[in-house]
Amino acid sequence: MYRAPRIFANSKPVQEINLFYRSWIPVNPIGLVLLIHGAGEHSGFYTHIGKECVNRKIGFMAPDLRGFGKSGGQRGHVDRFKEYLDDLDDLVTQLQIRYQGLPLFLCGHSLGGLIAIRFAQQLESKPAGVILSSPALGTRLPTTIRKCFDLVSLLTPALPLELIKWNESLKKWKWLQSRLPGWTSDLLDDPSATIQYTPRWFAELSRNGTKALSEANRFHYPTLCLYDRFDPIVNSDLIEQFIQMIVSEDKTCAVFTEGNHSLLQNGELLNQMFHWLSTRLT
Repeated sequence: MYRAPRIFANSKPVQEINLFYRSWIPVNPIGLVLLIHGAGEHSGFYTHIGKECVNRKIGFMAPDLRGFGKSGGQRGHVDRFKEYLDDLDDLVTQLQIRYQGLPLFLCGHSLGGLIAIRFAQQLESKPAGVILSSPALGTRLPTTIRKCFDLVSLLTPALPLELIKWNESLKKWKWLQSRLPGWTSDLLDDPSATIQYTPRWFAELSRNGTKALSEANRFHYPTLCLYDRFDPIVNSDLIEQFIQMIVSEDKTCAVFTEGNHSLLQNGELLNQMFHWLSTRLT
C-alpha cells in the first residue's frame, strides 16, 4: 500500500525548515530501507525502488534533502555538513519509534552515500546495514578548482552558482563537448531538480569526504558497495580505499566498468541489491 508523501518539521532550533519525504509501506513490513538521494536529485528519482520494495514486503522511505526537491532551505547549500546528519537523525528516530523492532537499512547514492557514511560514523542510531551507490568520497574536479571553492567559501559562502546552466552553455562549443558531462540537460528538464550550488556546499562536501576516509575505522556495519571504476563524477580510487579500510567483516562490492554514475537505475544491479537485503532480512 502506498502512503501519500508527508511533511515533517526539523526540530533543530538553529534553522527550522520543512523536509519532504515519500514513503511506500506494505502491510506488515519485514524491514525498512531509507534512501538518501544524490546531488541535483530528489526522492522522486527512486519511485521504482519504492514500488519494488512494497512487492518484497519492505518499507521504503526517501526524503528530499534540505535545499533539494520539495524540502525547504537554500538550493544546494548547507552551512555545515552536519545539518544533513541532524535531519537524517530526526527521521531515523521517528522511524525507529514508529516501526519498533524492524531492521532499518540506509541506502545512499553519491552525495547520499557520503551522508550515510558520515551518519554511521558519527551518530548513535545504528542501521542494520548500509548500501552505498557511487559514494561521493571525492570528486574528479581538478585540485585547483576545489581549492578555489574552499577560498570562495570563506568570502561568500552562500553565493549561488549556476553550474548546471554554465555546463549547458559551454557544451555549445564543439571542442568542449567531449570533456563536459552530458547528464546535466536532464536536470534542466526536471522542475524539482536542484541546479544551483554554493561554494560552502562544495567545501563541506570535500571536507567530509576526506574525514570519511580518515575515520574509516569507525564504520563497522554490514555494507554493500556499488560503484563504477570509470565513474565520470566521483573518484572510484577513494571508494576502493574506503572499502578496504572499514572494519566490517560483512562487506560486499559490485564493481562495474561502463563509466556509469547513476547505478540505482539499473535493473540488474537492483536485483543484486535486493538479494543482499533478502539474505539479511530472513
